[in-house]
Amino acid sequence: MTQFYQALLRDGGQRLGPRLRRCFAAWAGVEDDGAPNLERTRGRTRITFADNELCGRYTHEAPTGAGRLRTTATWAAGRKHTRSWVRVTVEGELHEGPVAAPGFMPAFLATTRATDGAVPVESGPHLVGPEEVAELIDWLARPDRGVPIIVLTVDRTDPNLITACADHLAEALAGVAVVARLYDARTQDHLNDWLGGDLSVFGGGLRTYLPGVRPGEETYAMRHQPRGGGAIRDQGVRALEVVVEGVVDLSVHRSLPTDIRQSEPRIARILSGALPPGELHAAPPSPAAIAVPRGPKIPRPAAPPEAETPAPAAETPEVDTAAAEPPPEPIETAEPRSEPEPRSETPEPGPAMTGDVADSIAAKLADRLDDSVLGALIDMARGGDSETTALIKTMSAHLEALTRAVESAGLLGSRGPSQELERLRRQYDQLELDFVALQEHERKAQDRIRWLESRLAEHADPVYGVQAATDSNGNWEAESLMDVVQRARNQLRHLDLPDTLDTEVSKLDVMYPRQRRRWTGRTWDALRALDAYAAARVEARFTGGFYDWCTRPIPGAPIITPTMVSMKESDSVSGNPKYYKHRIFRVPTEIDPSGRVYMPSHIKLQPVGSPAPRMHFLDDAGGTTGKVWIGYLGDHLPNTRTN
Repeated sequence: MTQFYQALLRDGGQRLGPRLRRCFAAWAGVEDDGAPNLERTRGRTRITFADNELCGRYTHEAPTGAGRLRTTATWAAGRKHTRSWVRVTVEGELHEGPVAAPGFMPAFLATTRATDGAVPVESGPHLVGPEEVAELIDWLARPDRGVPIIVLTVDRTDPNLITACADHLAEALAGVAVVARLYDARTQDHLNDWLGGDLSVFGGGLRTYLPGVRPGEETYAMRHQPRGGGAIRDQGVRALEVVVEGVVDLSVHRSLPTDIRQSEPRIARILSGALPPGELHAAPPSPAAIAVPRGPKIPRPAAPPEAETPAPAAETPEVDTAAAEPPPEPIETAEPRSEPEPRSETPEPGPAMTGDVADSIAAKLADRLDDSVLGALIDMARGGDSETTALIKTMSAHLEALTRAVESAGLLGSRGPSQELERLRRQYDQLELDFVALQEHERKAQDRIRWLESRLAEHADPVYGVQAATDSNGNWEAESLMDVVQRARNQLRHLDLPDTLDTEVSKLDVMYPRQRRRWTGRTWDALRALDAYAAARVEARFTGGFYDWCTRPIPGAPIITPTMVSMKESDSVSGNPKYYKHRIFRVPTEIDPSGRVYMPSHIKLQPVGSPAPRMHFLDDAGGTTGKVWIGYLGDHLPNTRTN
């Protein structure tokens, strides 16, 4: 699913869950009895409520065109009441037309004074006069602000138009932006004096100020997009569509704060009863403490006592078995063999054994019913009737008993196919979130281990508990692949990442927003490993290729799993011009006079699946340039399987 909208709010008000649930139910148009777990369906629309005193999640799924659109509101009480949070998302498989804030957001924001963590996010526009302009300047300058601030100026020709535009923007962008309308020209002049000429706004227009406003220090002032007053006067609220679309798209890329990122994956398990509520704010487990799960140990059956084994009697030919009466022991020893003790040592039949259980039950019932049916037919052929009635009653009793047994055993679930599919989909989403979190823990643990190994190699003494100076590089968490590429261009001096990468990288970010977090860590680790390898080759501290570096690196140096590295393509790709040409990328003329070479070496950022991103590179660390050249970073290039 593609995410279209995301609001992240801090709400320190009382009864956060009931307020949000009441607004959500009123918007969805359903009767809510307040049950901890409630589901309502209306045609193809499905609404669910699940909450307790600490957290909750409400969803609304409805058809839209050929696809579906899902609105989810998740909340959790914080350790402190001011840290309680709400996350609202809108995502879908296919949607026509722009997406704005869900209809319940203005009503919910009207119930409290929510913030984005720094500035207030309210249900309507702020009217800013000369007395409030200092507060607006403070909001714009806040370095921790996460939402954009849209400022609308005075239009003397039609003041009502600016008011209508401010109301429209506040409703469409509820939860993801702050809308401020200036009261008069004096307020506008005061604000522009602080902003400076590059960032000013005037003439009945508006300007969207993104987080991080720095008057006098902006290298690219146009990132704070203006909208002229002429376009607004000519087109009215239609001129605001591009503003709404840009701000909503920006909200999707907003990074989750640490406490929300840690607690949100636990909410589903808490609501299902798989996790106690006290674990909502528990510290994440140390990666070193995460044990590999092991299956239950099945005890071996105890050997029978030697006194009970009849083997000696069978091996002694001197015993006169004809004259002596057989002892009763064999009869006694046969009874324990029929006891169901060994059955208790085997695992109970689970869902995977449902078919076997059903077959065995049906076979037993068929034996009984065959006799009953046959007897009933014979009785009817002879003209009798009393026995037929008795046999039919017997069969009915057997069928009723079988039905109760199967239902009590849970072999016939009450869920329909669509409900079961929805349950599996929710479990898959939860497992995917857990998988991403475990990946991040594993990356940090591996980086910590490598640093400790390097210190041990240098000093030959333990340094546990001391943080590395470069931990910020290894443990840095990017929100998108473009963030990784930009950071690599600024920090990794032995790599070359051309601008031609940006198109395919951005495509992965936009088309797969839910999966990109699992790729960002791997991409950053791979780029760091390539840079460290190239530096070691240039300084003559290492000999060999990049695959050798990953299998036997310098202690403490960044590496990736060797299984992620492939130094060549298959013969079906290298020998086929149709696929060969897709792996030719730009290089400097010092490497090849044509400026383009074939790059079969690649790193698998995701081994299998769709998409399966790849990073193709050329290793010239030991050559004329002393660099590794990244030729491609994007979805899997065409081959015999993808074509």
